[in-house]
Amino acid sequence: MKNMLRELKYFVFGLATATATFIFIIYRTELDIDGSKHMSQWNRDGTSGTNGIYGKSSYPLHTKDSIRSSFNGMLNSACVKHKNVAFVKPHKTGGTTLASIINRFGYDRRLSFVVSRYNRRNGHLRQLPITSDSPRTMFLPPVNGGGSKYNMVAVHAIYNKTAMRSFMEPDTAYISILREPVGQFESFFNFMQLRTSVMRAGKPEGTSALEAFLERPDYYVPKLVHDRDKDSRNNQFYYLGLKPEFFENEKVINETIRTIDNDFALILITDYFDESLLLLKRLFCWDTEDILYVKKNQRSHRTEVPENLATKIRQWNRADVLLYDYFNRTLWRKIKEYGPNFDSDLAELRKNLQDTFDECVDSSAVETQGRLKRKVEYKAKSQTTKFCSSLTRSHLDMHRLIWTRQSPRYRHR
Repeated sequence: MKNMLRELKYFVFGLATATATFIFIIYRTELDIDGSKHMSQWNRDGTSGTNGIYGKSSYPLHTKDSIRSSFNGMLNSACVKHKNVAFVKPHKTGGTTLASIINRFGYDRRLSFVVSRYNRRNGHLRQLPITSDSPRTMFLPPVNGGGSKYNMVAVHAIYNKTAMRSFMEPDTAYISILREPVGQFESFFNFMQLRTSVMRAGKPEGTSALEAFLERPDYYVPKLVHDRDKDSRNNQFYYLGLKPEFFENEKVINETIRTIDNDFALILITDYFDESLLLLKRLFCWDTEDILYVKKNQRSHRTEVPENLATKIRQWNRADVLLYDYFNRTLWRKIKEYGPNFDSDLAELRKNLQDTFDECVDSSAVETQGRLKRKVEYKAKSQTTKFCSSLTRSHLDMHRLIWTRQSPRYRHR
């Protein structure tokens, strides 16, 4: 009965949102809303002067113009859930939580995912070069076998426009997520064991590993292990395709930002995760239940970065700062264009998130685990629903299901 009531609530809420959207689109035909004026509230101006940490149809979505066409087409056609999504996943941006949403959506609909056939643990491709031949040499085959295109990407992989468009469905929507660069780099530095490499290389007494690295990055970068020398600077932009030789070339940086803006349907912002999900929900015509989540791969505690180190982090990751500032402004412009119901829709989403957490999660089973015991994992309540089990499933368990389904050895199961 609780499940039926919850589904009825989502249906009513979705109907109300669709009605409000229809009214707002008509309203927009009468008024010219200046998208260049951004919300003026503190921390909504698109700048990176904060250490905040995350706390629409089946038409082609390759460019912003086609997104607008799809959105405007809602006036004349039924809203259909968009099923082809390529998520370019930078490190330490809340991407595992977003990937869990995409994976759940795709797995429930028996869609085909790009995953490495050689990485059964999590399917990541990371820094491996992707080409049009990668489906044959690197990926597990699609659900329907060779010759088919892929529907979804939700693993770490470097964006390659030409290659990805060769093996993804033609109407694939490309999305990514960015996090405020100070908090993102501090998390990356610790989680990816840059700290360990600095400690092994030796550091001045009385300084932290982060301080030592930022004081002499040219000395420490060659000593990093596991290919971290390649993505220890501007690693968010690196995964979106900017090559290291252009990290200090602002002309190329700005041109690449404009290219990403044109190629991607949406860039979410970790620091405004729920706000970003509302935009994604409308863009892809998904239901509220499709975007519900519990946080994945989250550290159990966070470190405050002193302002003197924050300044050095921004200097070292200058390209990431420019990238983040641009798409943070873009996010708030899109929120303004969403219409007058945004705040109420956001409040309703957060209420649904809390209600679902209370219904699904066994609060006594929250525990830290993983590398250096810095992660929090949520367990489903006993005798729970199928939806709750799926919602609380770890990202590694979700990947195992996807990998098993697409592996030729298990194809017919």
